Amino acid sequence: MEIDVALVPSEVRVWSGTVCIVIDELRASSTITTILDGGCSRLYVTAGLQRARRLAREHGGLLAGERHGYAPPGFDFDNSPVEIARGDVRDRVVVLSTSNGTKVLGWVAGAPAALVGCLLNARACAEAAASLAETKGARIGIVCAGTLGRFALDDGVAAGVLVERLVDALGLRGADASLTESAIAAVRLRGSYPDLVTPLRDSVAGQLVTDLGAGDDVPFCARVDVTTTVPVLRPGSPLVVERLVINAS
Repeated sequence: MEIDVALVPSEVRVWSGTVCIVIDELRASSTITTILDGGCSRLYVTAGLQRARRLAREHGGLLAGERHGYAPPGFDFDNSPVEIARGDVRDRVVVLSTSNGTKVLGWVAGAPAALVGCLLNARACAEAAASLAETKGARIGIVCAGTLGRFALDDGVAAGVLVERLVDALGLRGADASLTESAIAAVRLRGSYPDLVTPLRDSVAGQLVTDLGAGDDVPFCARVDVTTTVPVLRPGSPLVVERLVINAS
Protein backbone atom coordinates (compact mmCIF):
# COMPACT_ATOMS: atom_id res chain seq x y z
CA MET A 1 0.00 0.00 0.00
CA GLU A 2 1.35 3.42 -0.91
CA ILE A 3 2.15 5.96 1.80
CA ASP A 4 2.63 9.54 0.63
CA VAL A 5 3.44 12.76 2.47
CA ALA A 6 2.44 16.25 1.37
CA LEU A 7 5.31 18.25 2.83
CA VAL A 8 3.42 21.46 1.99
CA PRO A 9 -0.38 21.54 2.21
CA SER A 10 -1.05 22.61 -1.39
CA GLU A 11 0.11 19.19 -2.63
CA VAL A 12 -3.03 17.59 -1.23
CA ARG A 13 -5.18 19.32 -3.84
CA VAL A 14 -4.10 16.81 -6.51
CA TRP A 15 -4.71 13.72 -4.38
CA SER A 16 -7.57 11.31 -4.98
CA GLY A 17 -8.55 7.99 -3.42
CA THR A 18 -6.47 8.78 -0.34
CA VAL A 19 -7.17 8.27 3.35
CA CYS A 20 -5.70 11.50 4.72
CA ILE A 21 -3.99 12.24 8.02
CA VAL A 22 -3.67 15.97 8.68
CA ILE A 23 -0.77 17.04 10.91
CA ASP A 24 -0.42 20.49 12.42
CA GLU A 25 1.87 19.39 15.23
CA LEU A 26 2.29 22.80 16.86
CA ARG A 27 -0.44 23.04 17.66
CA ALA A 28 -3.86 22.43 16.07
CA SER A 29 -3.61 18.63 15.74
CA SER A 30 -2.41 18.26 19.31
CA THR A 31 -5.09 20.67 20.52
CA ILE A 32 -7.88 18.81 18.68
CA THR A 33 -6.72 15.51 20.15
CA THR A 34 -6.54 17.01 23.64
CA ILE A 35 -10.02 18.55 23.33
CA LEU A 36 -11.51 15.16 22.44
CA ASP A 37 -9.50 13.54 25.23
CA GLY A 38 -11.16 16.04 27.55
CA GLY A 39 -14.60 14.67 26.73
CA CYS A 40 -16.17 17.55 24.82
CA SER A 41 -19.67 16.81 23.55
CA ARG A 42 -19.06 18.21 20.06
CA LEU A 43 -16.11 19.86 18.31
CA TYR A 44 -16.61 22.23 15.38
CA VAL A 45 -13.64 23.40 13.30
CA THR A 46 -13.70 26.42 11.04
CA ALA A 47 -11.13 28.70 9.45
CA GLY A 48 -13.20 31.88 9.84
CA LEU A 49 -13.39 33.86 13.06
CA GLN A 50 -16.86 35.26 12.37
CA ARG A 51 -18.24 31.79 11.76
CA ALA A 52 -16.49 30.49 14.87
CA ARG A 53 -18.13 33.15 17.02
CA ARG A 54 -21.53 32.50 15.42
CA LEU A 55 -21.28 28.75 16.02
CA ALA A 56 -20.32 29.32 19.65
CA ARG A 57 -23.33 31.59 20.15
CA GLU A 58 -25.72 29.18 18.45
CA HIS A 59 -24.56 26.13 20.41
CA GLY A 60 -23.56 27.69 23.70
CA GLY A 61 -20.01 26.59 23.01
CA LEU A 62 -16.53 27.49 24.12
CA LEU A 63 -14.18 29.23 21.68
CA ALA A 64 -10.61 28.03 21.19
CA GLY A 65 -7.96 29.04 18.68
CA GLU A 66 -5.46 31.67 17.61
CA ARG A 67 -4.41 34.27 15.12
CA HIS A 68 -0.68 34.99 14.96
CA GLY A 69 -0.33 32.79 18.02
CA TYR A 70 -2.70 34.78 20.23
CA ALA A 71 -6.24 33.94 21.29
CA PRO A 72 -8.63 36.32 19.47
CA PRO A 73 -10.76 38.67 21.59
CA GLY A 74 -13.58 36.85 23.36
CA PHE A 75 -12.04 33.39 23.04
CA ASP A 76 -12.08 31.08 26.05
CA PHE A 77 -8.86 29.24 25.15
CA ASP A 78 -5.74 29.80 23.12
CA ASN A 79 -4.75 27.10 20.62
CA SER A 80 -2.87 25.45 23.49
CA PRO A 81 -3.16 21.77 24.39
CA VAL A 82 -1.65 22.49 27.81
CA GLU A 83 -4.28 25.17 28.49
CA ILE A 84 -7.05 22.87 27.25
CA ALA A 85 -5.80 19.99 29.40
CA ARG A 86 -5.85 22.22 32.46
CA GLY A 87 -9.31 23.57 31.63
CA ASP A 88 -12.68 21.86 31.58
CA VAL A 89 -14.31 20.99 28.26
CA ARG A 90 -16.17 17.87 29.38
CA ASP A 91 -19.70 17.73 27.97
CA ARG A 92 -19.21 21.15 26.36
CA VAL A 93 -19.42 22.17 22.72
CA VAL A 94 -16.08 23.57 21.52
CA VAL A 95 -15.45 25.64 18.38
CA LEU A 96 -11.83 25.73 17.17
CA SER A 97 -10.41 28.18 14.65
CA THR A 98 -6.68 28.41 13.85
CA SER A 99 -4.43 29.98 11.24
CA ASN A 100 -3.42 26.79 9.40
CA GLY A 101 -4.73 23.47 10.68
CA THR A 102 -8.47 24.13 10.54
CA LYS A 103 -8.13 25.54 7.01
CA VAL A 104 -6.35 22.41 5.73
CA LEU A 105 -9.01 20.17 7.27
CA GLY A 106 -11.49 21.83 4.95
CA TRP A 107 -9.32 20.91 1.96
CA VAL A 108 -9.52 17.17 2.73
CA ALA A 109 -13.23 17.05 3.55
CA GLY A 110 -13.92 15.08 0.37
CA ALA A 111 -11.36 12.34 1.05
CA PRO A 112 -12.52 8.73 1.66
CA ALA A 113 -11.57 9.43 5.30
CA ALA A 114 -9.73 12.28 7.00
CA LEU A 115 -8.02 11.83 10.35
CA VAL A 116 -6.11 14.21 12.58
CA GLY A 117 -2.70 12.94 13.58
CA CYS A 118 0.08 14.09 15.89
CA LEU A 119 2.80 12.60 18.03
CA LEU A 120 0.37 12.17 20.93
CA ASN A 121 -1.77 9.66 18.99
CA ALA A 122 0.74 8.46 16.38
CA ARG A 123 0.32 4.70 16.80
CA ALA A 124 -3.46 4.77 17.25
CA CYS A 125 -3.86 7.09 14.25
CA ALA A 126 -1.66 4.90 12.06
CA GLU A 127 -3.58 1.77 13.01
CA ALA A 128 -6.90 3.50 12.26
CA ALA A 129 -5.64 4.80 8.91
CA ALA A 130 -4.35 1.36 7.90
CA SER A 131 -7.72 -0.20 8.74
CA LEU A 132 -9.68 2.44 6.85
CA ALA A 133 -7.39 2.32 3.80
CA GLU A 134 -7.71 -1.46 3.62
CA THR A 135 -11.50 -1.28 3.91
CA LYS A 136 -11.84 1.47 1.30
CA GLY A 137 -9.18 0.21 -1.10
CA ALA A 138 -7.33 3.50 -0.79
CA ARG A 139 -3.77 4.62 -0.28
CA ILE A 140 -2.67 6.71 2.74
CA GLY A 141 -1.48 10.31 2.61
CA ILE A 142 -0.11 12.47 5.42
CA VAL A 143 -0.74 16.19 5.00
CA CYS A 144 1.63 18.62 6.72
CA ALA A 145 -0.39 21.76 7.46
CA GLY A 146 2.75 23.88 7.37
CA THR A 147 3.08 27.55 8.26
CA LEU A 148 1.31 29.95 5.90
CA GLY A 149 1.62 27.44 3.06
CA ARG A 150 5.31 26.72 3.63
CA PHE A 151 7.07 23.64 4.99
CA ALA A 152 7.13 23.37 8.79
CA LEU A 153 9.83 21.39 10.58
CA ASP A 154 7.55 20.25 13.39
CA ASP A 155 5.03 18.80 10.92
CA GLY A 156 7.74 17.10 8.84
CA VAL A 157 9.28 15.35 11.83
CA ALA A 158 5.87 14.25 13.12
CA ALA A 159 5.05 12.95 9.64
CA GLY A 160 8.19 10.82 9.77
CA VAL A 161 6.99 9.22 13.00
CA LEU A 162 3.55 8.60 11.48
CA VAL A 163 5.13 6.94 8.43
CA GLU A 164 7.11 4.62 10.71
CA ARG A 165 3.95 3.75 12.64
CA LEU A 166 2.05 3.16 9.38
CA VAL A 167 4.71 0.74 8.13
CA ASP A 168 4.40 -1.18 11.40
CA ALA A 169 0.58 -1.16 11.27
CA LEU A 170 0.48 -2.39 7.67
CA GLY A 171 3.05 -5.07 8.43
CA LEU A 172 0.89 -6.43 11.23
CA ARG A 173 -1.96 -6.67 8.70
CA GLY A 174 0.25 -8.59 6.27
CA ALA A 175 0.47 -5.66 3.85
CA ASP A 176 3.60 -4.19 2.31
CA ALA A 177 4.21 -0.45 2.49
CA SER A 178 5.45 1.47 -0.54
CA LEU A 179 6.88 4.86 0.41
CA THR A 180 6.98 7.83 -1.93
CA GLU A 181 10.12 9.97 -1.98
CA SER A 182 8.52 12.55 0.30
CA ALA A 183 7.56 9.82 2.79
CA ILE A 184 11.15 8.56 2.77
CA ALA A 185 12.36 12.14 3.28
CA ALA A 186 10.08 12.55 6.31
CA VAL A 187 11.45 9.35 7.88
CA ARG A 188 15.03 10.48 7.24
CA LEU A 189 14.26 13.90 8.73
CA ARG A 190 12.87 12.35 11.88
CA GLY A 191 15.92 10.06 12.11
CA SER A 192 18.29 13.02 11.97
CA TYR A 193 17.25 14.10 15.48
CA PRO A 194 18.09 12.17 18.67
CA ASP A 195 14.84 13.27 20.30
CA LEU A 196 11.58 14.96 19.34
CA VAL A 197 11.63 17.99 21.62
CA THR A 198 14.61 19.49 19.77
CA PRO A 199 13.07 19.79 16.26
CA LEU A 200 9.77 20.98 17.69
CA ARG A 201 11.53 23.65 19.75
CA ASP A 202 13.71 24.66 16.77
CA SER A 203 10.77 25.00 14.39
CA VAL A 204 9.24 28.38 13.56
CA ALA A 205 6.07 27.35 15.41
CA GLY A 206 8.08 26.16 18.41
CA GLN A 207 9.98 29.43 18.60
CA LEU A 208 6.74 31.40 18.26
CA VAL A 209 4.87 29.62 21.06
CA THR A 210 7.95 29.89 23.29
CA ASP A 211 8.23 33.62 22.62
CA LEU A 212 4.53 33.97 23.42
CA GLY A 213 5.02 32.35 26.82
CA ALA A 214 3.45 29.01 25.85
CA GLY A 215 6.69 27.05 25.77
CA ASP A 216 5.16 24.27 27.89
CA ASP A 217 3.22 23.24 24.77
CA VAL A 218 6.44 22.03 23.10
CA PRO A 219 7.34 19.15 25.47
CA PHE A 220 3.63 18.40 25.89
CA CYS A 221 3.22 17.90 22.14
CA ALA A 222 6.51 15.99 21.81
CA ARG A 223 5.17 13.03 23.80
CA VAL A 224 4.56 9.98 21.60
CA ASP A 225 1.75 7.41 21.70
CA VAL A 226 0.19 8.68 24.92
CA THR A 227 -3.45 8.52 23.77
CA THR A 228 -5.67 6.25 21.70
CA THR A 229 -7.90 9.14 20.67
CA VAL A 230 -8.09 9.42 16.87
CA PRO A 231 -10.01 12.48 15.62
CA VAL A 232 -11.94 11.93 12.39
CA LEU A 233 -13.50 14.61 10.22
CA ARG A 234 -17.23 14.40 9.59
CA PRO A 235 -17.71 16.42 6.39
CA GLY A 236 -20.60 18.80 6.13
CA SER A 237 -21.29 22.38 6.97
CA PRO A 238 -19.99 23.23 9.49
CA LEU A 239 -17.16 20.72 9.80
CA VAL A 240 -17.24 18.49 12.87
CA VAL A 241 -14.39 16.43 14.30
CA GLU A 242 -15.29 13.37 16.34
CA ARG A 243 -13.45 10.61 18.14
CA LEU A 244 -13.17 7.67 15.75
CA VAL A 245 -14.78 4.42 16.75
CA ILE A 246 -13.93 1.39 14.62
CA ASN A 247 -16.43 -1.41 15.01
CA ALA A 248 -14.89 -4.83 15.50
CA SER A 249 -15.82 -7.28 12.75
